[in-house]
Amino acid sequence: MSKQIIEKLDVNTKSTKTGTANTNVWELGDYRSISTMLPQISFHLVNLLRIQPGESVLDVACGNGNTAITARRRGANVTGVDFTSELLEIAKEEERIAGISGINWKKADAHDLPFEDESFDVVLSTFGHMFATQPDIAAKELIRVTKKRGKIGLATWPPELAIGSIFRVNSKHLPQKPDSPPSPILWGNTDIIQQRLHGLSEIYFDRGTTVFPILSPNHFWEFMSTKYGPLIKVLEILKDSENHPELLRADFLKAIDPYVVENGLRLGYLLTVGKK
Repeated sequence: MSKQIIEKLDVNTKSTKTGTANTNVWELGDYRSISTMLPQISFHLVNLLRIQPGESVLDVACGNGNTAITARRRGANVTGVDFTSELLEIAKEEERIAGISGINWKKADAHDLPFEDESFDVVLSTFGHMFATQPDIAAKELIRVTKKRGKIGLATWPPELAIGSIFRVNSKHLPQKPDSPPSPILWGNTDIIQQRLHGLSEIYFDRGTTVFPILSPNHFWEFMSTKYGPLIKVLEILKDSENHPELLRADFLKAIDPYVVENGLRLGYLLTVGKK
């Protein structure tokens, strides 16, 4: 997760700056709870890449380790990197609970991976790379550390589905700056992915949907607004502004309504597999 700091938080950022005090928004809320949306997606990605025992695997912006642990359970030699120390500590605990060992957890920035060229058979990122504030640099780093004939696997949120709709709502309620970094949701656009990963010899896509259990749309708002760091920070910013948090809440509920089915929220995602 990126260490790039900009002056205010919007849906494009990992961190904020207020005066001289830096706040990583992923230290807010409860990412461990948020990550309960992801295990099936991690399995789908690892399965799609047919990760084998003994392969060297890097999980970039690994968060609390869902995908890294999934790959390690396949017998791969796994390294997980993230810029947030607190998430790496959670990842180590998740590894212990899973009853496995041997993952190399390392603090690192997606814009500047601390590895030699062509170090890994497989390089993965499950949503984390989306938040790198310089996506072209992050994409080049993913490619750089992948071995020749190695594979890159990415999970992203498409802009037209549930999570993409939530991102658009957040963006609508925050004042936009002309120098803001590109939206993370652009990583859900297949044309843009192909542009950013143009150094690969082959790229193909797959899609899936995971269902996150909710008792009602209001329950999902309560969950996200108290546990998802970026949304918590947005609400802090709006607290004393003309864009009252209640307006954000109303738009949030409207955005997710089409995806609420049988006490679940349908979360559609995009998987990208590239060969170097």
